[in-house]
Amino acid sequence: MKAKTIALILIPLNIILGYFVYNSINSEVEFNKIAKIRISENVQKLKDLRQVQVKYKQEKGTFADNFEALINFLNNDSISIIKAIGETPDSLTELQALELGIITRDTTYVLAKETVFDEAYMQSRKLDLPLDIHNLTTIPHSKIVYSIDAGQVEKGKVIVQVFEISTNYGSVFSGIDASNKKYELDALLKVGSMSEASLNGNWKSE
Repeated sequence: MKAKTIALILIPLNIILGYFVYNSINSEVEFNKIAKIRISENVQKLKDLRQVQVKYKQEKGTFADNFEALINFLNNDSISIIKAIGETPDSLTELQALELGIITRDTTYVLAKETVFDEAYMQSRKLDLPLDIHNLTTIPHSKIVYSIDAGQVEKGKVIVQVFEISTNYGSVFSGIDASNKKYELDALLKVGSMSEASLNGNWKSE
């Protein structure tokens, strides 16, 4: 009788336990799917912001250390495009040909927002992640803004300009329960570095 009673008690307990185990596994699978999408969205945005920084430095000589300057450059500034007119002889460098008047240089200015994200760059982007230049600085699925910094470091007695744009995984997973998962929520997802002359991101692949 006791054995039957124990069995009757254990059966529903096993069912309940099985449900929680299955639900836990299912929840982990769903989280990983969402996490992959969230990370991909942020990686693309960080690449877009890097593109603006690279063009900004080409024009200004340094990287922007705040988003106001960076976005103002994108929306309102122009980028200079220098073209050589004429043909440089094989026996001369372009500078020598320029000094001799064999060739000339023509400088034109094009709006930054029309050239930063040019055709070549757009072809390198993920097609399923549209470019939204009006919300470049905001982390997807949140109202949180990325962190930005810029400065310079000395490498081999050479001063090098550096920048870093980042967020933590807690912000990447804003609005979903990411506790007790494989991600360190305080760890950074970033592009650039304030200690190294690097334009790379710290995600798994570029």
